[in-house]
Amino acid sequence: MGPGKKVLIVDDEKGIRFLLSEVLNNEGFEVSQAQDGQESLDKLEKDRFDLVVTDINMPRLDGVAMLRSMKRTGRTEKVIIMTGDPSDQRLSDTEIPNVVTRLIKPFGIGNFLSVVLAVMAGRAEGAEANQVRGTAS
Repeated sequence: MGPGKKVLIVDDEKGIRFLLSEVLNNEGFEVSQAQDGQESLDKLEKDRFDLVVTDINMPRLDGVAMLRSMKRTGRTEKVIIMTGDPSDQRLSDTEIPNVVTRLIKPFGIGNFLSVVLAVMAGRAEGAEANQVRGTAS
């Protein structure tokens, strides 16, 4: 599933970026990292990704502003949002691209991997089932 698929992980917490990247690298994905929305936009300018996994609350440029910019520039990457606040009203903004699913923090690594694999396989229903808050794996 993973070989040849490129994923961009965007989170201001270095430990989370590293952990999620390692999990996906072990599954054969080619993973890039960005520490905030601005750095992710810089990477998106230079490369194409199959999936963007992004936090919402970040310094400099948050995830919502980053997603709005992606939509304005016609980006077509699939998007998974990671958030600790599922009721954040900004996430229903029509100016952000279609988000495949949301991961509610904290989530387990097993849930994360299941969601990514389901999304990459085009099984949105599999990803939707994993929106719930997971336990540590």
